[in-house]
Amino acid sequence: MNIESGWQRYSWLIFIILFATTIAFSFQLGSGTPAIRSGLFFVPEPEYVERLSGTFRTSVALYFYMRGALVLAGNTSEKLDLLLELFNLTLRLDPKLVQAAFLGGMVAPVTDEDLSKAIAFLEEAMRLNPNEWRIPYWTGFDYLELGNLQLGSENYWKASKFPGAPRFLRFSAANLTTQGRSLEQSIVETEGLLASVDNDDSREWIMTKMIWLQNMLTLESKAKEFKIKVSRYPVTLEELVEHGLLREIPKDDFGNGFFLVKPGDPEEGYLVRSL
Repeated sequence: MNIESGWQRYSWLIFIILFATTIAFSFQLGSGTPAIRSGLFFVPEPEYVERLSGTFRTSVALYFYMRGALVLAGNTSEKLDLLLELFNLTLRLDPKLVQAAFLGGMVAPVTDEDLSKAIAFLEEAMRLNPNEWRIPYWTGFDYLELGNLQLGSENYWKASKFPGAPRFLRFSAANLTTQGRSLEQSIVETEGLLASVDNDDSREWIMTKMIWLQNMLTLESKAKEFKIKVSRYPVTLEELVEHGLLREIPKDDFGNGFFLVKPGDPEEGYLVRSL
């Protein structure tokens, strides 16, 4: 057996040993995430993995991507920091795994604080993928979720300039800052997300969000009907059920329940959002 054939036969074993050594060494050095430093979770330092993964980078990237997908499917406490580290490592190893940017930047965040972290993560993903229109689009979408129409519009406009970007981005960028963002506009934008993903799990998440937005729009419509029927806007959403306008309040799949933004207000007492 010559040296070259011996290397080919044992290359995976050598890589596994080196990779295990990397994980053990970087574990001793710790991580920037408090939950990981405490020993609850662990993601190896990217520079060590990058240095030793060599020609196996794509395979290692897939490993960390799948690990992140499994964490996302579970109920791990403080999981956002862990997820962003996993997906950031995935993109550092293989920037072409853009789906990691979608899961970390779009699916994982729940609260406004989460969205701010997700935006920082997406901006780093944008640096790694400077010609990918979907990442500035997702960044803009997160800014809109935070209510920042200006930065949302700017990122939509940036995304619209890349080859392959859908035409609606330019239209949305031009209209967001002048018309604001209604539930109807949110639904249109969420429909547009379907063009930016390429797997069934992501499409399922988007469709669930569409239903969530449509439920709020339905509640607003029923609140307007309540006004016609009772001559005032409802004080609670439960009044819509009590007066026979709904069988039940729909489940809130993304928050802790729907609520009236301005209960009983004579002008905008129909506005509904999620806690």
